[in-house]
Amino acid sequence: MRLGMTGAAVIGLGVLLPGCAGPNGLTFYGAAPDGAYPYQFPRVDPQEAAERAVEGAALGGALGTALGATFSINPAIGAVVGVETGAALGAVVGAATTHPLPDYTPITVPANAVIPEFYDTWPPGYHPPPVGSETPPPHPD
Repeated sequence: MRLGMTGAAVIGLGVLLPGCAGPNGLTFYGAAPDGAYPYQFPRVDPQEAAERAVEGAALGGALGTALGATFSINPAIGAVVGVETGAALGAVVGAATTHPLPDYTPITVPANAVIPEFYDTWPPGYHPPPVGSETPPPHPD
């Protein structure tokens, strides 16, 4: 059983390692020859990252307890080791999966209409509403 779990872990690690590269294959392990870092981590909201770390720690601790108690020879020791490991890994995963802050520049809204007279030419088969057609106001009764 342990050999099978070790094999599954090695295969899982081999599958996950290609995800350690940044965009365009750039890694974040050290500086480039010109001194610049090729990959910059995105900016995140620290409060949201902390909230996600706490949620991840709670979920990871619960999952670690369950897996540790299930697959350990001594369920009590497996639960203790599982909750510690699961909470730590869950907190790291929770903080790492925080959504980045938007980094786009605001769009200025023009004062005039962008598409003037857009509704003046109706396509064939469609007719503009009659002039003065409105929903009547509610009756005062």
